[in-house]
Amino acid sequence: MELYLVLICAGILSGVLTILFGFAGGFVVVPLVYSVIRYHAVVDTLAYQYAFKSAIATSLLLMIMNAGLATYQQHKNGKIRTKYLIPLVYWIAFGAVIGTALSFFISAEILKWIFVIYLLITILDCMKRQVKTSARPMQKKIRLLYKTEQSYGGFLIGAIAAALGVGGSVMTVPLFRRCGLDMRAAVALANPLSVPVAVAGCATYIVGYWVNPIHLGSGFIAYFYYPALICLVLGGFLGMKMGLKFVGKLSNQLHERGYIFLLCLVFISIVLN
Repeated sequence: MELYLVLICAGILSGVLTILFGFAGGFVVVPLVYSVIRYHAVVDTLAYQYAFKSAIATSLLLMIMNAGLATYQQHKNGKIRTKYLIPLVYWIAFGAVIGTALSFFISAEILKWIFVIYLLITILDCMKRQVKTSARPMQKKIRLLYKTEQSYGGFLIGAIAAALGVGGSVMTVPLFRRCGLDMRAAVALANPLSVPVAVAGCATYIVGYWVNPIHLGSGFIAYFYYPALICLVLGGFLGMKMGLKFVGKLSNQLHERGYIFLLCLVFISIVLN
């Protein structure tokens, strides 16, 4: 019972983070589900060995629900700028299929450290931007995405995000910040762009399981760990309701600092796990 309460609380947190930071739950769900599976599974079983990949698959499925609901809310409030969204959607979906397929041939430990390295790079990039903004506060000119950012950038975002189960906000938010958008606008775009990552990633995991089925034990449907998923979905719905009350009340600087702080917490959690 205590474990289910922890998962529901984590779901609430992931829902709040989805609305406020566009994380779609991946940064909370992947390390948590990974730890839960490893805690319950017997060492040397397939469930234990595939814990990180199962956590990614579960995160992608949750992401469809969380990011989908958040996108609906932001669209209803007129916060989504389609001129930034449309050019990236197809490239991100294509990259997500490739990234998920490649994850079947890469060990879970390698995936984990790829996740860690990319987090560190992103944290340093965000901190550098914060220092520049604090030193010379000025209005940055807003621009559209370059063609290379749409194609190569979209493909890499989809591939890395789907392979690691993190939704892509760790890459899309900094990308839109470099275009001059404020945090609120960047986060609003991160959620709809997490949907193609999650859908393409989940579909690839399902096909991969169908081609090469493995039995992970009770609690699993294919690679998806459903006891955690049910609790996280319920908590996520409550969390998004709570998060909506804070939308628009954070300053741009505070918003970005909160984003950096959360990335640091996730970095520490993954490294120590």
